[in-house]
Amino acid sequence: SRTNAWLKGCFSQQRIAALEKPQPCERGVCPAGPSAKMSPSAAASRLLAIAIALLLSASPACAKQRLRHGRRVAAAQSSSSEGRADPSNPLLAWEGDLPPLATVRPDHAREAVQKRLQQGEATLAALEAKLAAAVKTSGTPVAYEDVVLPLEDLYDFVGRPWDMVLHVKSVRDSPELRAAVDELQPKVVSFWQTVSQSAPIFEAMSRLQASSAFAALPEARRRIVERELLDRKSGGVGLSGDAAKEFNKISHQLSELSTTFGNNALDARKAWNLTIHDRARLQGVPERTLAAAVEAAKHSGHGNATAERGPWLLTLDATMLGPVITYAEDRSLRESMFRASATLASSGPSNNTGTIQEILALRQRKAELLGYKSYSDLSFADKMATKEEVHRLLQDLLATGKPAAQQDELELQAFAKENFHHKEMRPWDRPFFVQKLQKHRYGIDAEALRSYFAYPKVLEGLFVLCHRLFNVRVEPVAPGQASMEAAKWHPTVQLFRVSRGGDVAGHILIDPYVRPSEKRAGAWVQPLLPRRSAGGKVSRPVAVVVLNLPAPPSDGQKPALLSLGEVSTLFHEFGHALQHVLTLQNESAVSGLNGIEWDAVEVASQFMEYWPEEDKRTLYSIAQHYSTGQPLPEETYEQLQKAQGFRAGSALTGQIYLGIVDLRLHESYTKGEDPNAIQKAVAKDILAVQPLPEARPLCTFSHIFAGGYASGYYSYQWSKVLSADAFSAFDEGSGLNDEGRGRKGGLGFA
Repeated sequence: SRTNAWLKGCFSQQRIAALEKPQPCERGVCPAGPSAKMSPSAAASRLLAIAIALLLSASPACAKQRLRHGRRVAAAQSSSSEGRADPSNPLLAWEGDLPPLATVRPDHAREAVQKRLQQGEATLAALEAKLAAAVKTSGTPVAYEDVVLPLEDLYDFVGRPWDMVLHVKSVRDSPELRAAVDELQPKVVSFWQTVSQSAPIFEAMSRLQASSAFAALPEARRRIVERELLDRKSGGVGLSGDAAKEFNKISHQLSELSTTFGNNALDARKAWNLTIHDRARLQGVPERTLAAAVEAAKHSGHGNATAERGPWLLTLDATMLGPVITYAEDRSLRESMFRASATLASSGPSNNTGTIQEILALRQRKAELLGYKSYSDLSFADKMATKEEVHRLLQDLLATGKPAAQQDELELQAFAKENFHHKEMRPWDRPFFVQKLQKHRYGIDAEALRSYFAYPKVLEGLFVLCHRLFNVRVEPVAPGQASMEAAKWHPTVQLFRVSRGGDVAGHILIDPYVRPSEKRAGAWVQPLLPRRSAGGKVSRPVAVVVLNLPAPPSDGQKPALLSLGEVSTLFHEFGHALQHVLTLQNESAVSGLNGIEWDAVEVASQFMEYWPEEDKRTLYSIAQHYSTGQPLPEETYEQLQKAQGFRAGSALTGQIYLGIVDLRLHESYTKGEDPNAIQKAVAKDILAVQPLPEARPLCTFSHIFAGGYASGYYSYQWSKVLSADAFSAFDEGSGLNDEGRGRKGGLGFA
């Protein structure tokens, strides 16, 4: 009933606040950055946050990467000597629960992927021959164990090395590794096309689904068969002749273009910087940002750079861009960085404009080959929601959000004019005056708040919440175990063991800090290994949480200090990791993050965001001054509560705008159309404040052009409906104050 009321537009302040932020999972600011009701520090200029998120976004489902045709990484080992190959190659053989990712090199990638592809081709041919013979000679359907389980082994055996390579590239990119990926990618795409379009496999599964034996299968197995068949239809199994050839060619092109898009966004961000020699130009910029700028200068050749004399190297990394645009008194400096971010990857060698047009045209043609009117129709074929329901939801939200956004802008302009005699509000002025308005209205210093949210303390409180809700323990793995240490691809990566009832449920690795030279922007979770039962043994799942938090000072005097938005991002991504690691499903195709409809995949993550925002007990478990140990002052807590709905309308319309742009691009795109013109037309209809004429946000919209959100960016808003009601089960059921009831509810979700 609460959901129905919410969908009808009956928005309470809490519901509006729950829709105000850009989303975590891919965020630079991320859309995967902020949280449901954000604090003033996180809420600063929602539209700016959305713009930065687009510019720095990283990709997958918060990056839970959608694995092709049910393909997922599992823990079973093949008995093939070809597959075992060189025991020195970490992608082909390892002992224990975790792969030794620290030692992966480009030559390892080439050897492992090519050998597994070669063996996979032989295994696939043998399976097809067996299934074809069974279908031809027997009137009975092929058993689940004879078709799905061998496929699962194949997915694991061939797919695991490639998935590991892609993960390493996302966190430790290099020209050599990029070249290896570019070389291997066409071969990988071809192999999975062959698997997807296998007629014997499709026929065997179709017969199984049509048989009486199908109804007797456990629910999980029925779902696996249904999704396998749907994925294969979307993969072109029904095509033949010229149509099949064109479809396969398009699949190769789209794979290459997606990689090109991501590389261009990363390269463009890395290529831009601004060296400041005059300290006066940096007035107002937080000291933590200046310290990072000095370190960046040292690494770029200014070995004598100091905090007092500079120089300071500014980049478009979110941990530097956001603070400068928000706090710098120098208006021209704010303008320079804002314009650079707004036009990122839209010119020069990293220009993504043509790439976007190619992607859209090819997606449309791919959908037509499969019999769909548009790519959006193809995308919605395996979503939870229908396209009509999504449009209705977004329009209902817009009816509430746009008037509020317009009022936000009037209030901001009046405040700037009255208090600072500021006459013309430009895009690079908005975040600057938003933070001043926050401080004026609520008396909260967003930068000072960071002192109460030290990363180690926030982690500790998060783990306490996990025990309180789900009766699980999250504990660091003691250093010194060689196999465990080898899993860490960077010295700052942390490894945690998740235990339930004294038994190890799985592991979570956290890569917390920003590394713009090698690590893509945003925040996401990579389901590295799933839970799976094979050979009488249940393998443990592994999830990787990747963040881009500001790193602690190099002198070691302070821990990393987080904003409330960054706290929310951590809780959000950890929600994804928990869903993956705490699964009890032994069928890897539906265990953890596998097999979930794309528009429901954010529910667990957004559910976790509510706890530091709505539950005072959780907030105070993480809010402790890093040097004095004092808790967050009660007065500050009260002000944070009052500020939760600050500029909610602006943020909400920004998210609606992104969702509708995505839908429009994939519902009716015609080859040759200008995507930027489409984006600007949507902005004119929806946003209270128009983007810069030269802004090109699509050129870094990795969610839909290099991730899994094409015609699915609305998923953040759709999942909020479900996550809000999930949290309400605690909020309205005394679960926040009654530990017994809270754990009972938590165990129902775990």
